[in-house]
Amino acid sequence: MINYKRFLTLIVLAITLSACGNAAKRKVVIVGSEPQVSQKADSEKAIPSASNVKAEAGDEEQTQELAALTYDAAPVEPDVNDDPKQLLGINTDALKDLLGTPSFIRKESPAEIWQYNAKDCVLDLVLYDAVTSYVEARDDQVRPMDNRTCLRRLLLSKQ
Repeated sequence: MINYKRFLTLIVLAITLSACGNAAKRKVVIVGSEPQVSQKADSEKAIPSASNVKAEAGDEEQTQELAALTYDAAPVEPDVNDDPKQLLGINTDALKDLLGTPSFIRKESPAEIWQYNAKDCVLDLVLYDAVTSYVEARDDQVRPMDNRTCLRRLLLSKQ
C-alpha cells in the first residue's frame, strides 16, 4: 500500500511539473515587494516562495514591465450602396450625380458607353436613350470581375 501511495504521489508530481512547462525560463517580476524566504533547517538552503520569485540574469536583476495592450482597429470604410442594380434605369444626370463625370465616353449609335476608372478596375455602363441598361466591370488585365467590388472601389474613391 505504501508503494502505491508513493507511485501515486510521483505521478501527481510529474503531471504538476509537466504542466508548468518552461516555468523555469519565464521571468516573473513582483514590483514593490521583496521575495519571502521560507525558513528551513540550517543545513538546507533558503528557497524563495513561488509567488515572489525574481528572475535574475547573471548577477543583475532584470525587471520587465508588462506591455500595455493596444487595440489597433482597422479603419472603418464608409457605408456605401455598392449594389450595381441601382445604376440600371437611371438617366445621365442621376448617373453624373452618383459617379461623377466618366473617364471616357464612346458613342456607338444608338448606344453610349460610359467608362469609369477606379483602383484596379474599370466600370463600363451602356446607355440607350440616355438611360443605363447594362453594367460590366473588369480588372486592369481586362478580365471580368464582380460589378459590386468595382462599384464599391469607385464610390469610395469619389469620397
